[in-house]
Amino acid sequence: MGKRKTVLILIWIPIILIGLLNIVTVFSPEIGFDSLWYHLTLPKLWLLKRQWYFKGGLLYYSVMPRITETLFIPLIKYFDFIGPKAFLFLSGVGTCIIIWKITDRLKFSTILKSVSVSLFYCTWLVSWQSGSSYIDLFRTFLESVALLYLVSGKMIKGGIFIGLSIGTKWLSLGSLAIYALVFGPILIIPAAIISSPWFFIAQKFTGNPLYPIFDTIIHNAFSSFQEIFTRLILLPLSLTFPFDDFLSPMIFVLVIMAVFSLYSRQKDVRKISQIGLLGAIFSQVLDPPSSRYFLPYLPAIIIAAVAFVSKMKDKYASVFVSLCILSSLMIFGLRFVAVKKYFPYILGKQNTNTFLTTQASRLPDTFIDSDEFVKNNIPEESRILIDKLHNLYYFPHNFDHTSWANPEQDYDFLITTNTDQSEVNGTLVHTNIVGIQIFKLNNK
Repeated sequence: MGKRKTVLILIWIPIILIGLLNIVTVFSPEIGFDSLWYHLTLPKLWLLKRQWYFKGGLLYYSVMPRITETLFIPLIKYFDFIGPKAFLFLSGVGTCIIIWKITDRLKFSTILKSVSVSLFYCTWLVSWQSGSSYIDLFRTFLESVALLYLVSGKMIKGGIFIGLSIGTKWLSLGSLAIYALVFGPILIIPAAIISSPWFFIAQKFTGNPLYPIFDTIIHNAFSSFQEIFTRLILLPLSLTFPFDDFLSPMIFVLVIMAVFSLYSRQKDVRKISQIGLLGAIFSQVLDPPSSRYFLPYLPAIIIAAVAFVSKMKDKYASVFVSLCILSSLMIFGLRFVAVKKYFPYILGKQNTNTFLTTQASRLPDTFIDSDEFVKNNIPEESRILIDKLHNLYYFPHNFDHTSWANPEQDYDFLITTNTDQSEVNGTLVHTNIVGIQIFKLNNK
């Protein structure tokens, strides 16, 4: 076997292994906080109630851009949580395909194209999001497709995909500004047309077309000048050691190499580097900053960095490739440890509720029907009110929450936690192992 084939195998083995771990998480119950709060719960409530907007309180995100959550509606109906998670898994794979296409356009070698894919896919954040219902990977896919079209000179198509990204998350308005600055303002027109329904929806329900931006819910979207200045001065470190989700140890060197690519002789490489670095800066001025906000710009950073590597002497490029392989193996090891908790479920030794019960300590204020009392003992047609619980995707029946319920409505049952019986006009009929209380109410 030639040296080149050996290197390719070493690059792709961690990619495949991490992909298999990601598939394990796709078929395992969702435990992500935001997923159980609204990414999954909103489309499930639409199936139950045919209701889009929930005023105030718990589900104030219900009027934000929701292309991904809308796509979740049929996926949840037919596949439960597995459908949305598989959708995000495919978004991660799709982004890898787009990275390959862009690097192929730049005439990278097969090894460097493979390294580019590895640097994206073999990161902690991409791996856990590939088996979750968070929407950042789909946003990343949409903006990567936009980047491919824009470097190919297809401005309208690029603008359309930026518009779809805005319809996924308001933060993509920052991406629109960045892409318009680098590629020209013409793409604003298709982006605005495609994303316009979400502005109208927000205006209709809240009177604010950018809700919750400029609303009292968000007091300050940007960090202080001192915090921003510190993060930008330490940008490679800020992204390598973010306050939330780790990416990989390679981020430090990738950011630095992307800076050098600003001076590339290739116009496309210069523009890709500008997108990546401006996106990195944008992700750091937000309050709080997050590696999830940086994720849509990671492909551009990677491509710009690898473009710089492609001009290196072979011995230096070989060192970079070796570091990439070591990084991917390290991420695989970390992910394997993290994914082990799902193995009993995958092997059929636990059902969804028993698995969730074992994870209850990391699922604060989440409804868990640990002994399936609600499912088996409360009639599905009952009028059910929920209070003091936050993440409600796993509730098996239709329900109202106290944050949006009609105070004049009579309810048959109250589902709550940490509530004194004397405070409830009803009888406590059950408390399960994770502290979920079920009260039979005395109707007026």
